[in-house]
Amino acid sequence: MQQERTVSPADQFPMVVVERLVKRFGSFNALSDINLNVAKGEKIVLCGPSGSGKSTLIRCINHIEKHDSGRIVVDGIELTDRFGDINSVRCEVGMVFQSFNLFPHLSVVENCMLAPMKVRGLAQSEARDRAMVLLRKVRIHDQAKKYPAQLSGGQQQRVAIARALCMQPKIMLFDEPTSALDPETVKEVLDTMVGLAQDGMTMVCVTHEMGFAREVADRVVFMDRGSIVEEGDPSTFFRAPNTERAKAFLNQIIH
Repeated sequence: MQQERTVSPADQFPMVVVERLVKRFGSFNALSDINLNVAKGEKIVLCGPSGSGKSTLIRCINHIEKHDSGRIVVDGIELTDRFGDINSVRCEVGMVFQSFNLFPHLSVVENCMLAPMKVRGLAQSEARDRAMVLLRKVRIHDQAKKYPAQLSGGQQQRVAIARALCMQPKIMLFDEPTSALDPETVKEVLDTMVGLAQDGMTMVCVTHEMGFAREVADRVVFMDRGSIVEEGDPSTFFRAPNTERAKAFLNQIIH
């Protein structure tokens, strides 16, 4: 049973504010009038059919995709075209993709050390110590000297999570982090994400893993055709969705 989350005064101020967001690819509206707030410590799961705009939304939050209109504010910083704003937001937002995007020529620990040294200015010894702490947290510290090609997909994805955490982000974005994994390795990545959630990390996750959504999410946001169709707490969403579109989606993916 999902534990009720205690809301502190700090939680009243959203970590992420998305207002009337629009994103187009040519004449195609990928996102239409999206409004979404994410509170500090909140875990949100974005779900919906392929092409519904889930990944585009979180890529806009990290400015990997530039939105066409509307506002995005992350930890009090509005995302604009100014490089300083974009860089400030990216320093506070960790992102884990479907593909692992590890540097093949660097060892596991070196992959984790690079950004803290280059962006945060950490000394090599401090960056290594931080990397080893977080590799231990995701239970992959014993592989620290290996290279990505020597690891399984699940192990590589856990390294990718540790690498993001090494920047000490205030929010983590996950873009279908288990979709490229073999079924046997999905659980180890989901277990790592559950641990982050239990530690209080603010998280926005695009995933089709509905068991994870039931266990971890404070709120499920269902998207279709670039719009938010429905949102609510997991118990209500899975037991009695309000819209026919959400009911049809759940009937297809839950057996």
